[in-house]
Amino acid sequence: MTDEPGAKAAIDALRQISRNETYKARVLETPVLRRALLRAVSPFIGGETFSECLLVARGLHERGIATAIDYMGESTRDRERAALVTREFLRVIETLAARGATASISPDLSHLGMAIDPQLAYENAAALAGAAREAGREVMRNMEGSDRTETILAIHRQLCERYENVGVTLQAYLYRTEKDLSEALKRPGRIRLVKGAYAEPADVARSLGPETDAVLATLMEALLASGHPSSIATHDPALLEHAHRFIENRRLPRGPIEFELNYGIAEDRLLQMQALGYTVRVYLPYGEEWYLYLCHRLAEYPPNIYQALADAVSALP
Repeated sequence: MTDEPGAKAAIDALRQISRNETYKARVLETPVLRRALLRAVSPFIGGETFSECLLVARGLHERGIATAIDYMGESTRDRERAALVTREFLRVIETLAARGATASISPDLSHLGMAIDPQLAYENAAALAGAAREAGREVMRNMEGSDRTETILAIHRQLCERYENVGVTLQAYLYRTEKDLSEALKRPGRIRLVKGAYAEPADVARSLGPETDAVLATLMEALLASGHPSSIATHDPALLEHAHRFIENRRLPRGPIEFELNYGIAEDRLLQMQALGYTVRVYLPYGEEWYLYLCHRLAEYPPNIYQALADAVSALP
């Protein structure tokens, strides 16, 4: 499907509208449209509430699958909302610790107030890192659009001066990522390597396809060979196989290595990696701000578009 011009245009359009806050507001404020699209996104999220997410997470944990839980949202525009989001993540950490769950948290810095003031985001992120460290948990820093990459990495550097349990996500399709990986390897905290999901200018990022896949494979080898705590986050079967063969051939210790996939996508590949003896984790988001996430998941794996349309139509009155 991705080779067809119409499919590529649809994917590009999804990536563009995912950043449009006017569209987002219209979706969330229109009951019929919201209900239809919620039906489409439901297979990929843990629900709209934390209690719903906990039920999904418990089922995964019982099968030996770890989770990275995210209270979805980004581009918070007021301090009160950023404080509320921080309190929600603190509740997640406390609840997971009390249950002994094999789970980390995975917030966006812009959800914690970075769009208002980077210092505010740092302070909120530090509060989460401290609570997570006390609970024996990791905090995985999500990556956002390239216009925010430098600020996110600067905050990550600052956090790593005080906390060793804060990871960061790097996107292979950005031209800058080789340098960013080299620098991140000097800091503590897990490094999550992904292809990339945002619509980016051609001078900033490669298009998704063979070139990005080849770069990700090279970055992945460097990360795995370093022995640094790592998370290989891809659904691509060729890249998963490449990673496994590289680990086997180099006889690398598996302790620092995780494989992470998004909830609701290609679970068979996750289970295959688990059967090979690896730690596996599912990125499990929840919350009412699922619009951006839906656009990304549809653009990332084109066959999802067909199912999403069927689910959305079935939810219409």
